[in-house]
Amino acid sequence: MKRLPRSFELPVIAALFLAGTVFLLRLAYLPIWVSMPIGMGYVSVVAWFARQQYDFRIPLLLPVLAVLAVGVDGFGNYFGWYQEHFSLLQYDEIAHTLIPALTAPMIIWLLREGIVRFGYRLPLGLITFFAMTTMFTISGFYEVIELWDDKYMHDQPGMRIHGAYDTPNDLQFDLIGVTLGAVLTYAVMKRRERIRTK
Repeated sequence: MKRLPRSFELPVIAALFLAGTVFLLRLAYLPIWVSMPIGMGYVSVVAWFARQQYDFRIPLLLPVLAVLAVGVDGFGNYFGWYQEHFSLLQYDEIAHTLIPALTAPMIIWLLREGIVRFGYRLPLGLITFFAMTTMFTISGFYEVIELWDDKYMHDQPGMRIHGAYDTPNDLQFDLIGVTLGAVLTYAVMKRRERIRTK
């Protein structure tokens, strides 16, 4: 496959990051029949770019999990579950746990592959920890975007931020999801490494 010229690489990455940010900002307002195809298209473009530019062959399960994360949000919006309680947890808390847990495998895998491609060897535990901190930073960035959206884009505040504890509660469940997804991904990847070295 022919790679893009180096001069296009950074603008393409910046455009993908900006498109992802805009998608996340609008995701809460999109119906599921719009968010799912956009999510699938976005993940497909990222996977194509990674394969085209860096010869990364992303395992099919990882993009599927990322699209399922979009589906968790889409179903919550479609059925109006975000204010519903399911046993002890509100759907919002379930979503903030599931979404990072489902995206953790993709982030950890991409980070490990990128480090290997640059010729470095780091322990999988360190890569996993760095992926966790990156994901939690992205979660915090999303919460700031949500605050800006609530504060500056709507006539009535409170459309996205539902009380004083909404943001810290979201971050708490994001951290639980990041940790859960990272620990499970680490265990699976470590097991595969052991099988490969036998």
